[in-house]
Amino acid sequence: MIRTFEAMKKRQLLLGDFHIIKTETWVAVWVFFVNEQDVQENADVGVLSELEMNFRERLLASKEQFSFQELPPISFEFDSKENVDKNYQGSYYLRMR
Repeated sequence: MIRTFEAMKKRQLLLGDFHIIKTETWVAVWVFFVNEQDVQENADVGVLSELEMNFRERLLASKEQFSFQELPPISFEFDSKENVDKNYQGSYYLRMR
């Protein structure tokens, strides 16, 4: 995911944090922007879709290196640090439950 963000530096994304949860059968990616306005603006101009696509492409490109046949199901959640602070007592854990 870090390489994905590095590839998108030109977009100057204001991120609060990100988390990846992986199991044997699926992957969940949580991307937290700084505030709700950032989430909406990036959704409106297609940046969120671009992030997803870039991440999937990087995983596919590395599949031989990591010995997997196909990508597991990957879900993406986009939210903001502002929302976590306001509604989840500042806890990413509570938000991702």
